[in-house]
Amino acid sequence: MNQNFEVLSKQFEDLLQNFLGYEHLINPFFRISKGTPEQTKKYLLLNSNIPRAAIMVWTFMSIPLILLKFGMFIIMSIAFSRQNLIFQKKIKNIQVSFLSHGTKGNLLCAEKDTFFDLMPEVLQKLTNLKCAILYTNQNLFTFKTNNKMLGMKNKELTHILLPKFLPIGEHIKYISTTISFARRTLNLAVRRYFDSPVVSRILICSILWYFSRATYSNLLLLNRIIEIHKQNDTSSIFLTFEGHSFEQLIVDAVVGQNLKTNIWLYQHSPIVPSHFGVKSFLTNCNSHINVLTTGNFYINYFKSFSKNPNYKIFGTSKSKYLINEGINKEVNKIVYAPEGTYHATKVFIDLIENINKKSTEHIHVLRLHPDINLSLSLRLKMARLRKYKNFHVSTNNLHSDLMTANFLVYRSSAVGIESLKLGVESLQVSMPTLTLVIGILAKLFILLTWLRGYTSSWAA
Repeated sequence: MNQNFEVLSKQFEDLLQNFLGYEHLINPFFRISKGTPEQTKKYLLLNSNIPRAAIMVWTFMSIPLILLKFGMFIIMSIAFSRQNLIFQKKIKNIQVSFLSHGTKGNLLCAEKDTFFDLMPEVLQKLTNLKCAILYTNQNLFTFKTNNKMLGMKNKELTHILLPKFLPIGEHIKYISTTISFARRTLNLAVRRYFDSPVVSRILICSILWYFSRATYSNLLLLNRIIEIHKQNDTSSIFLTFEGHSFEQLIVDAVVGQNLKTNIWLYQHSPIVPSHFGVKSFLTNCNSHINVLTTGNFYINYFKSFSKNPNYKIFGTSKSKYLINEGINKEVNKIVYAPEGTYHATKVFIDLIENINKKSTEHIHVLRLHPDINLSLSLRLKMARLRKYKNFHVSTNNLHSDLMTANFLVYRSSAVGIESLKLGVESLQVSMPTLTLVIGILAKLFILLTWLRGYTSSWAA
């Protein structure tokens, strides 16, 4: 069956509010930040016809693997203990912290942070408060390499890469917490087994996720943030606002422990209706936190869910480029900007191939996401496209590509907003965009091109 993820998101909120408690957001299974394939693939069992009893049996059969994982985490914690020592040394005297993301593109960006831009630098200069940017560690065994990348950043700021493993002493708490939460969820699943099969299935499918790397990472992130703020009496924390489970975990922990910390959530990119996590967060937000938005539209949109936060228009760095009157558009140039995932990149490559088969008059420019790890299959697909003279992979900056483009195909990104001021006709691709939709998009592009030519000749 096809899962309605908006309905599922509301079911999660009901379970958390009325039965489990929001501390169970340590398990990211209970918060759909956005209805994309990458975010929703964890709900595969909810869409399957596998009986609940079979899933329950598989869960109990996985206990030896869970115990093995506990042991592995402890061993890795000892092996990589230096990461925590480096972290504890760097967090001294921090007064304002920014929680960013340790993506490759962000770590390599020397002049700014790709999420907060120059906000930390400006704030430090204006207030003389010591600001630090914390980066989630995306890769398991590249801590040393990523730390070297941070060495290229602005030396006036403190740049800290979060460790990948809990300190050895925190593993007992981690094990007891996850087992306690999983047992409570199991008890509720059994009680609701006959009177509410849908709820029971959700709970059963969530149990193994308590022992996942994602849950471990959420607890690690929460503990490190609390450690920083307790040790330094930090005045402010800035988080990106995308609806992830860890955002609410951190906010609830800071508010609940009465830490004298101002909380700022920064909406740095467009919010779309499928950002279910943003709706869920705001709907149950009872604290007067601060939300920085990019315009009046988002203030009104966010207020429709909650009026408790203090909303302030802040904008983004996307507006720093001015429109030149002498924009030189290339004929029928199409720029493609997929997200940094295998699925999104594959769909866009297939779309380019499909359009090119039906009409060879377009110039196709693929902008790969800086954080994409190209698999062998993607490289082979791109190699097949490179034989066409009208296809190439961009090495320019985004502004240069948009200045000369007629069309932009993007996937739920601020790229779409940036294209508006440059007169580029934009089309957002929504997954599940598979073969049928690719064919429709190809025909739509050809129709748009024909209409542009027809109206131009008619006007002449």
